[in-house]
Amino acid sequence: MGSQGMGVYQVRVTLSGIRPPIWRRLLISPQATFQDLHRIIQIAMGWRASHLHLFQAVDGRLIGDPAEDEDDMMGFLDETRLRVGSVLKREGQAIKYEYDFGDSWEHQVKLEKILPVGDEGQLPHCIKAARQCPPEDVGGVHGYYEFLDAMHDPAHPEHEGVKEWWGGEFDPEFVNLEEINQLLPERDALFAESDVDALPPVDFCGLSPSQMHELLQSPLHCPSVFKSLINAKTVDQELDAAPILQMAKVLFNELGEKGIRLTGKGNLPLKQVKAMIEAAGEEVVVPFAGYGSVRSEEDILGVQLTRVLLELAGYTRKEKGRLLLKKAAAKRLDTKGWLTLYQDMLAAAFSEFNWAWMDHYDGLDDIQTVGPFFFWLLAEKGGDWLPVDGYINDMLAAFPQLPLSALPRPYASEEQQTRWALDSRVIRLLRLLGLIELNPERVLFREEAEQRLRRTALFEELFAKA
Repeated sequence: MGSQGMGVYQVRVTLSGIRPPIWRRLLISPQATFQDLHRIIQIAMGWRASHLHLFQAVDGRLIGDPAEDEDDMMGFLDETRLRVGSVLKREGQAIKYEYDFGDSWEHQVKLEKILPVGDEGQLPHCIKAARQCPPEDVGGVHGYYEFLDAMHDPAHPEHEGVKEWWGGEFDPEFVNLEEINQLLPERDALFAESDVDALPPVDFCGLSPSQMHELLQSPLHCPSVFKSLINAKTVDQELDAAPILQMAKVLFNELGEKGIRLTGKGNLPLKQVKAMIEAAGEEVVVPFAGYGSVRSEEDILGVQLTRVLLELAGYTRKEKGRLLLKKAAAKRLDTKGWLTLYQDMLAAAFSEFNWAWMDHYDGLDDIQTVGPFFFWLLAEKGGDWLPVDGYINDMLAAFPQLPLSALPRPYASEEQQTRWALDSRVIRLLRLLGLIELNPERVLFREEAEQRLRRTALFEELFAKA
């Protein structure tokens, strides 16, 4: 029964990272192509096939639509030609199916049993199902849990907003097995009529979908997009362009061996805050420069961000009302230098830090997922001073569904909210990291069209196109 193409495959498709689990048990033919398996999974799980997808075998082989890998950088095996039975050959084998590279819904597709051909009826067939899949564009696993919290708590401030966004109540336990089996035989006609396989036109500014996937999944290590090796000596010469590193140096100089006593609220003393502002430049880190005085660390995002990233990167800790430099971190800094510290902070900013913290604005979590695309835009056209609005337009053209994750607001459309969040999260973060320059540094409300940006020499050293 283990030979390719014989019997009936009983597979279980499980959505990863969700508890209680969301899964489907299906009977399929081993002669089905992976394109057909993609369609079967979409219908059985309840997705809408409105995003990119791929399969990955245990040995690392990628299976997908060759049209999504035009330059053959990822080496996709053609899903329209490859049979499921040529990859899954033994009971217990599994492959990964990923849908929507933004929300990154990963599924395990496991071959549970190879059954003898009998009275199983028409294939494919869903024999058991548990729970409905999350809404499209909800923001991945984290966004789904936040969605459920708001949906099921009438006292939640976003309760009415998510109900309106979804279109009513959402019951995570609901699944309609009968409807799944009614739709499965019609899958080819459904896909043809609705053209669900055809992705909405997007402009990745020269990136192939496979390169985009690599960039979004691993922005600091994507060899098909940016060169992996850097010249440490030349990068060192450009580090002073990073306001966040200038503030870190001042902070470390004061920390010493005894650390810094924090205020009753856990903030840095005002003297230390002002010293960090002076090092980075008031124009860069004080949004209200010229309109008021600095009263606390809480007023200055750049100072707060420096502290947060140093803690996430493992350099500092708080103990008994003091901010301390970890001994292992101090040794790492002594032996590796400031470039390593900067790279550690950069990694923390893209892997552990929650960008929404910068503006305390609910919704639009997808911005952090697609934010690394900004690196490519800078590499492509960042050598000249160009309007910030143009970059934001490019982000919206590449990811037209971004505004769908905005919550309803009476004072701003979903697109306007997305524009504000792209500016307050992506632009602000890259400026503090020293990867872009702004001219002017700040603009008044409704004068945003006057602001321009360009990449820095530091960016050019760190992100050279492959």
